[in-house]
Amino acid sequence: MSQSPSTDTSANGTSTERKGLECEVAVIRAPIDIEALNRGAVHPACGAVLTFSGTVRNHHLGRPVVRLAYEAYEGMAEAEMRRVAAGVAEKWPDVRRVQVVHRFGEMDVGASSIYITVSAPHRPEGFEALRYVIDRIKRDVPIWKKEFYRDGESEWLHPEEGCCRNHLHLEDSEASSAPPKN
Repeated sequence: MSQSPSTDTSANGTSTERKGLECEVAVIRAPIDIEALNRGAVHPACGAVLTFSGTVRNHHLGRPVVRLAYEAYEGMAEAEMRRVAAGVAEKWPDVRRVQVVHRFGEMDVGASSIYITVSAPHRPEGFEALRYVIDRIKRDVPIWKKEFYRDGESEWLHPEEGCCRNHLHLEDSEASSAPPKN
């Protein structure tokens, strides 16, 4: 995914530049190359590189999970993730680089299904931007998740279903990352 900011390779990822922000987004079916993303996240103007790896966990609401599958209309999912990533520039203009890779297809427990990097001059805006990106993707991008359980059953989950009763939603995230009121 090492592309120049103006390169557009829509089938395998897109890199665009908006207001000084470099965004790279990709939808893939192979394992995510985390090391390459980490190398690509480094930006000379940034002292904070933050990462998020969403991994397949071994349970959901008390049921043992053996694997899961993510599916989507990949072109639409990629376009929506690109929109979310580019939206960082409006909220955090100092953030310089955002990379998002989402894997689709079946994955075993422990596999990374989504990997996000944010490069910012300082950590506060980097953490806020990272949380914004993952929460917006979970809320806005049309992705379907199917869980396969140890007992042989499987089920498709609603995109907004969390892992537990107190699962964080975007509104909670935006409230906690809002600047303090004077």
